[in-house]
Order: sequence, then C-alpha cells, then structure tokens
Amino acid sequence: MTKKTGFITLTLIVLLISFVTFYQINVLQVFIVDKGTQFGSVIYEDSIGSESLFSVHWIHSVSLRPVIETYKIEKNNQISIHEMIFDSFSANLPAQPEYNTKWEYFDDHIRVTNYDVIFDAVPVVIGKVVADHTLYFKDKIVPLKDLYKPGGYVKIRVVRMSLIEYLLK
Repeated sequence: MTKKTGFITLTLIVLLISFVTFYQINVLQVFIVDKGTQFGSVIYEDSIGSESLFSVHWIHSVSLRPVIETYKIEKNNQISIHEMIFDSFSANLPAQPEYNTKWEYFDDHIRVTNYDVIFDAVPVVIGKVVADHTLYFKDKIVPLKDLYKPGGYVKIRVVRMSLIEYLLK
C-alpha cells in the first residue's frame, strides 16, 4: 500500500467514524410508564423521519368500533395530533367540534383534524380485552400487547440520538 492510498484509507475511516458518532437521527420509542422496576424501560424503538406520521389503531371498548389516531412528529420532536378517525360516537371520543377542530363527515367515518394538542410523549394504556392497540408507521405494524402486558401503561415519544448509539442498541 502506498502512502497516498494509506492516507486516503485513514481519512475515509476517520470520516466514517465521525459521521456515525456525530450524525443525529430521530428515534420513535415506546417506553413503560407503569410504576415498578421496569419504569422508563424502552421496549421498542425504530428510526423515524422528522415530520413523519405514525398512528395508533384500536377498538373502542364500549362501541367495539375502530378508532385511528394519527400523530405527526414536529420539528422539535414534540408530537401533535394530526387526525382522529372513528365511525361511531362513544365515551371518551369527541362528540362535537371543539375549539378549532375541523370535522369531515363521510359515509363510513368521521375525520377530525386541526387539533391544537402537543405531546412530549403520547400516553397509551394497552387494552386488556378488546382494544388491541397497534402502532403503525413506516409500513410496520406493531401490536403493543406483544411489547408489554395488556393493561400496561406506555408512552410513545421521539428522541434524538447519534447514529452510532442507535446502531449499537
């Protein structure tokens, strides 16, 4: 190996190490919020782009009808409600337009948008019997009851971490 080839190889290695060490990515995490020894444990994570969408699909325990809550990752990694879709009014679902929300009525569902709600982390109590809370994003379908116990309390957040930190997990 010549000195020039060695220098180029070393430079490329240094650049690669610098890139994976300092390059930051957004990571969607599901973590446990139940009190106890597992409090704060991350039970799922995957990279996600800035301003990406993810959804939590579930079956309402009273109406037994599907509900889809879609969230948007904001530039500061906070999470806003993008829209909610449901087809039947029931407990703990919107009953009418509030504040600045916009309602669209379709033959088979109602779509609520224009929420002014921001989360640092989205709270989810994993349904025990009917709800089947499922995370959807990037062509992935992640049943939350497979990650943690039904009835368990988790939150979904987005954090920034270095690429090397993400790759090592």
